[in-house]
Amino acid sequence: MAELLERPREHQIVVTHGFAATFVVAAWIKMPYDSVGSVHFRAPSGSITVLHEDDFFHNRQVVRVGDTRHLDAP
Repeated sequence: MAELLERPREHQIVVTHGFAATFVVAAWIKMPYDSVGSVHFRAPSGSITVLHEDDFFHNRQVVRVGDTRHLDAP
């Protein structure tokens, strides 16, 4: 995650499999590694998770986790 954050990009895409999404979200919100075993951020196959960092204060936000609405489109 640190390597991704060092890249000067407005948008980045990270593809994960299974339980790995939990570690990505936990790293994003700077959750201590020892606490990650107590949470699960469910992200079904094909889902989209949106993470956002405020440009001014650099606060991090979890906007959506495991969103599958795009799969329902005709």
